[in-house]
Amino acid sequence: MKGNKQIFSKYKADRVKGYKKLLKSQGKYYDPPKDIIKDIMEAMEAQSFIVTKEQVTAYLRASYAAHDRKFYMRHSK
Repeated sequence: MKGNKQIFSKYKADRVKGYKKLLKSQGKYYDPPKDIIKDIMEAMEAQSFIVTKEQVTAYLRASYAAHDRKFYMRHSK
């Protein structure tokens, strides 16, 4: 997070680049739990959404990245 200033930009295009950098580095330390992926797929199906494992994994990684960014913003002041 410290070397990734783009993720804190006020411009969306720069933030997207920052998220890409964060998601790339995230692969080293965050791997979504396999058991929760199946549960999320079932919960989405209950809401009439049909999703793949890849989509659920992408959602979990994106969610983790967004929460990571917000946490860093709140606690770095």
